Amino acid sequence: MTAPARFRRTRKLLGPSWLTTGEGEQVGYTLDLMADGFVERLRLGVMARLPQNDPTGATTAPTDALEAMGRDRRVLRGINESNPDYAVRLRRWLDDRRRAGNPYMLMQKLAEYTGAGPAFRTVDARGNWYSRDADGTETALLQEENWDWDGTPIGQRWARFWVIVYPNGLWTARTDEWGASGTEWGERSVWGTTATQEHVANLKHLVKDWKPAGTRCVNIILAFDSNSFDPSAPEPDGLWGRWSKPVNGVMTRSRLSTARYLGGP
Repeated sequence: MTAPARFRRTRKLLGPSWLTTGEGEQVGYTLDLMADGFVERLRLGVMARLPQNDPTGATTAPTDALEAMGRDRRVLRGINESNPDYAVRLRRWLDDRRRAGNPYMLMQKLAEYTGAGPAFRTVDARGNWYSRDADGTETALLQEENWDWDGTPIGQRWARFWVIVYPNGLWTARTDEWGASGTEWGERSVWGTTATQEHVANLKHLVKDWKPAGTRCVNIILAFDSNSFDPSAPEPDGLWGRWSKPVNGVMTRSRLSTARYLGGP
């Protein structure tokens, strides 16, 4: 093994001849290689714990480091989120956490998870509507008192709210009946929608993690009709607490058929 010329010149300046020539030089070179390895390991460790993006836009932290930081900071990675985009969200986790409990932040977190396309609404028992369009535009319509899920008086249901997700193509409705050919119990998608079990579990996790303290999400609704659940004319008529209602002595569907109801977290 022969040390590079630059290494030999440096050694001659810093040490005696028995250490800078011959076997002494080779031993010193191997020791310095080990020291360089430890320094590089330290550098990579620092880079891994700081999810920065370099001038090319690539993140300096490896994928497994991003996943570990996401678990520590409770930042759920989006369905198709890139490493650089995820790194940006990991850096602002504390700023976002200050707004936990805000309906707009709740919808923002859902949008970060689903990616571009879906729109969102939240509504509480008093008819306070908050909306986030697919382009990120946020609006509110307050104290409408037009949301009656199951006929319970407002004073007894003040802490309840609902989250409405308009997938806009991310997921679609499934109409296959129970036991239909080609469907199997335990398959990855959820009955009535192409959303997977993981997707539904993560939606519930986000709602639970970012909802206002002391409140309860009754349902996460996947609305496949973009015109449904309009704040000016919502569908619930006070009989949506159960799946069916009596009409002229016949039990009929009580809820809108163009939506799927995932239950609260």
